[in-house]
Amino acid sequence: MAMLGRVFSDSASKRSFALDLLSPALLFLGLMQAETTLADRPAAWAGAPHTNGFPSDSGFFPIGVWLQSPPNAPRYKAMGINTFVGLWQGPTEAQLADLAKQGMYVVAEQNDVGLNSINRGIIKSWMQADEPDNAQITGLGRYGPCIPAAEIARRSRAMKARDASRPVMINFGRGVADTSWPGRGICTGDQDYYDTAIKSADILSFDIYPVGSDTPHVKGRLEYVAQGVANLVKRAAPGQTVWAVLETTALDPARPVRAEELRAEVWMALIHGATGIVYFVHEWANSFREDGIFRHPEIVDEVTRINQTIASLAPILNSPDLPGRIAVSALVPIATMVKQQEHALYVFAVAMQNQPSTARLALREIHDAEAVVLEEGRSVAIRDGILEDTFGGYAVHLYKIPIPG
Repeated sequence: MAMLGRVFSDSASKRSFALDLLSPALLFLGLMQAETTLADRPAAWAGAPHTNGFPSDSGFFPIGVWLQSPPNAPRYKAMGINTFVGLWQGPTEAQLADLAKQGMYVVAEQNDVGLNSINRGIIKSWMQADEPDNAQITGLGRYGPCIPAAEIARRSRAMKARDASRPVMINFGRGVADTSWPGRGICTGDQDYYDTAIKSADILSFDIYPVGSDTPHVKGRLEYVAQGVANLVKRAAPGQTVWAVLETTALDPARPVRAEELRAEVWMALIHGATGIVYFVHEWANSFREDGIFRHPEIVDEVTRINQTIASLAPILNSPDLPGRIAVSALVPIATMVKQQEHALYVFAVAMQNQPSTARLALREIHDAEAVVLEEGRSVAIRDGILEDTFGGYAVHLYKIPIPG
């Protein structure tokens, strides 16, 4: 039942914690500082030195869905999802057999079934119980402290002692991004916790859901996704990668996630260093539904489009960053990531505030060219090394620019 921690992570009982007063200005300062250190992020996904881990070829990018029943696998596969992250009360042999038939990869808690199953080949990572950094439920609606960081590191070592051929994943709670969130109980504000907790782990993940949040300073502030990724990236050691778990449904029944907001969250995560994306698709509107995303056809369509783009760009996303190739001038901060493949430069950009702006992107070593704006059916002229474009609030633009010669 350990996986049920995810289900109750935003429940009314946790909402009883007092709200903190984190200043939006402090968040913004943190984001600006993170922007200057993106060159330090972990290398893009390369499979890590695990013989039974995820594929190591550059054309693979992990795209997961959180805690779903295997019969839903065909629908998720059609959306471009390749990994089930978490299995209810599992893994069981029946779950693994169903997912093996669908060619779906699995991240699961470690047990004897998973270690010995004839279908264990689809298990590509072991995971710890969800959100160990949060206050832990002790029964009767009460919460105790977070799981000690040293204990989390010990559990990673224990998993590897049983099977070192697969990476270990830890998914932390929203305190990674919203650093003063009181849902961590007496552990609230302890950011040094993560430096110890991530030791011996391989995939570092976290979740925060700004659209669905009931915390005023977070509500609607999509940049918290970027803040959380940046906070994990700066802690990651060589060989550790960072994933982000993102909202897709109406966690606030009165305010479902919009397609453009989901797109912004995904690209904020990728641009700030995430090398894996997981969609959280549960919903409690009217009644609980584990596959609540299917209540929202427009979000299903958007997830499908996003995943198609990620899959098509996987070799580029998995290639090294090119720091120092671009300088941005705009009234609204614009986060960028620059990649190169053969004779094309790729610039991925996202506005970090919910207000429009015109941005001037100064490109080193490119004088005059035409930038194709992927998925938008248009191009933008580059003259004298400057690409000028308009960004709506939280807008995403993906540019492909030919390199002369």
